[in-house]
Amino acid sequence: MRHRPLGLILLAILALVLAVPAGAQQKPFTKEQIQGLVRDGIGDAMGARLVSQRGLDFAPTEDFLQSLKSAGASEAFLQALRAAKPPAPEANAATQPLTQVQVLSLVAGEVPNHRVAMLVQDRGIDFDPTSVFIGEVRLAGGDDELIAALKNAKVIRPEGVDPTVQAHQSEVRQHTARGAQLLKTKQYPQAEAEYRAALALDPQNSDLHNSLAFTLGREGNWDGQITEEREALRLNPNSDIAHVGLGVALLQKGDENSAISEYHEAIRLNPNNDQAHINLGNRFAHRGDWDAADVEYREAIRLNPNNDQAHNGSAGVLMHNKDLDGAIAQYREAVRVNPNSEQNHLNLGVALSQKGDQDGAIAEYREVIRLNPSNEQAHINLGNRLSSKNDWEGATAEYAAAARLNSGNPVAHYSLGLAYEHQGNRQAALQEYRTAYQLNPQNASYQKAYERLNGQASQ
Repeated sequence: MRHRPLGLILLAILALVLAVPAGAQQKPFTKEQIQGLVRDGIGDAMGARLVSQRGLDFAPTEDFLQSLKSAGASEAFLQALRAAKPPAPEANAATQPLTQVQVLSLVAGEVPNHRVAMLVQDRGIDFDPTSVFIGEVRLAGGDDELIAALKNAKVIRPEGVDPTVQAHQSEVRQHTARGAQLLKTKQYPQAEAEYRAALALDPQNSDLHNSLAFTLGREGNWDGQITEEREALRLNPNSDIAHVGLGVALLQKGDENSAISEYHEAIRLNPNNDQAHINLGNRFAHRGDWDAADVEYREAIRLNPNNDQAHNGSAGVLMHNKDLDGAIAQYREAVRVNPNSEQNHLNLGVALSQKGDQDGAIAEYREVIRLNPSNEQAHINLGNRLSSKNDWEGATAEYAAAARLNSGNPVAHYSLGLAYEHQGNRQAALQEYRTAYQLNPQNASYQKAYERLNGQASQ
């Protein structure tokens, strides 16, 4: 551990002690404060005593503890962190009826409709679900289950609402509704403008900061998303949704350990957050811990059987374990839940192909192309399956489509060369082999095919 001058350490400790007036109970340490202690050389026995006295406001994961150890924290300090019990989530905010802004923010943030409907049923709403609002929810992506839940929800109106405040809230809702609709249609800059307009009217609204954060993430502005998610958490530390969003943005910035910590914290705050379980399962799978990933995916499915991501994740584990039948069953569930997802059909097609069901795979790849004619991988996969059935004319059409969609894809050009050669069109095949070889000179198959036909052509 690196050493700081004793005077500086004492000053740091004194600042921590004097930050709260005498006689007042000091607040538990935040994650950032714990990291600050280690940076300031107080990740030792002295720091351990401070942690024991004040406690933590979060649940430290092993990944987080390992990062502290790497930064110089002592074993005594780490043991104190393990022994500290974080406060239980405050129940009040989690039991309050949902507002219009919260419902719209949840739907726009791609929280599964099933889960939003469950929240509506459990907590009720503080407004009348008018036809106008129902229409706004539909445009934001609400489905029939959610609409039915809103129409049948227990309405708990706040007492003594000032008409001026009510008009103000109505304006905030209008900006939020427009933002949600624009987000649904992928008009991200316009959606961002609407959320910023809503925040100008209601800057202390955690849900609006979370919606803006989600929008910035869709724009690829990960730093902006992190800033807004942290502001949402400052205003509402118990927002499991904001923790998930922060984890997503941190992962995009390459900080997997912190992302995992955020997913753990989201689950601590709300064990029923299926998306947090899925995201955590994805990280476990990425690290090769397939058993841990399987636990998370299964829990997500238990919580929400209509989450296709959970079924896809479970299928991925089964594919790794060579259980093709089990994987196919899970991929079929994903398709059933979300038949308009091209990725779901693509995944099922790959599994069916590996199982030897070429006709089934062909049907799935054709469905992907129907949903999105620009999916080049589906064209290549379909071409492969058609070529396995000696339908070289059909395969040629698919490989050519993939090459048109992405002229820089060497696989498409090489596959198209093979199809041309099988049909006796050696000149066209040579051209495609040449292009594939030029795009990837390190590929021995491309080089061999090109040199073979080129040599024959020069004879």
